[in-house]
Amino acid sequence: MTFASILCVIDGESGSEGALAAAFALGRRFNAYLEVLHVEPNPEDTIPLVGEGMSGVLVEQVSADLRASAERAAAEARRLFDAQCAAGDVKPVDAEEYRATGKFVAAWRHVTGREDRETAQRGLLFDLIVVQRPSSEADGAYAPALEAGLFETGRPVLVAPPSVGEDFGKSVVIAWRATREASEAVSAALPVLVAASEVTVLCLKEAKSEEDDPRALVRYLALHGVEARPKVVEPSDSHGASILAEASELGANLLVMGAYGHSRLREFVLGGVTRSVLTSASIPVLMAH
Repeated sequence: MTFASILCVIDGESGSEGALAAAFALGRRFNAYLEVLHVEPNPEDTIPLVGEGMSGVLVEQVSADLRASAERAAAEARRLFDAQCAAGDVKPVDAEEYRATGKFVAAWRHVTGREDRETAQRGLLFDLIVVQRPSSEADGAYAPALEAGLFETGRPVLVAPPSVGEDFGKSVVIAWRATREASEAVSAALPVLVAASEVTVLCLKEAKSEEDDPRALVRYLALHGVEARPKVVEPSDSHGASILAEASELGANLLVMGAYGHSRLREFVLGGVTRSVLTSASIPVLMAH
């Protein structure tokens, strides 16, 4: 089991570098085809949302400002991609010209449209989708690539913090509940778990049911050659904070967990634990819904 193809979606803003670092590290580790996607928004799609009641001159000015901002973000996204390629001595290829080689390949794709739609459509044919961590500054912040990856592709999503070490995934914590989402996340993470040096199956005692027994997952992982240890802890008031605190105490550099919640148009809606982890984690989080 491996990741043969990885899609990394970046917007050229703060956080893109971490997503690229994680995607390149995994691409090299698994000799995967990595495609980095930047979706440049079309100002014409945005103006109807803000243009009502505005004069024609003001609409034109807003459109020009949006276009200039989009062009700057696109240029920065490409600069970051080229920098990663140069740092790793990787010769980038065009996504349309790629042919299978059995070696790590990094391809660039730049399209105009909506990030959620492009991610939902293109992500269907990748083993893993890598996105940057959503901002915790604004409540209800919209995270289009993350939403589309989790809710519309059926693929696992790796959420990367702004800074990612090359060896992430060597020490892994699995936040376990006996649910379909958590099971999907564990299955998706198996390529990393098999190669990990330490794997801990973590259960929160307050939320634990008989079915959540971490020892059952430890036995399952053993069938795949993964040596893991169970751990049950008393959570604090915030379950998300408890998971992150335990991961930090264990020295983990990857967290695996199910994504709980649902999606609504232009909203980032996930369960409280899921969201608090996503917006606060200082290590990559591999999730499935």
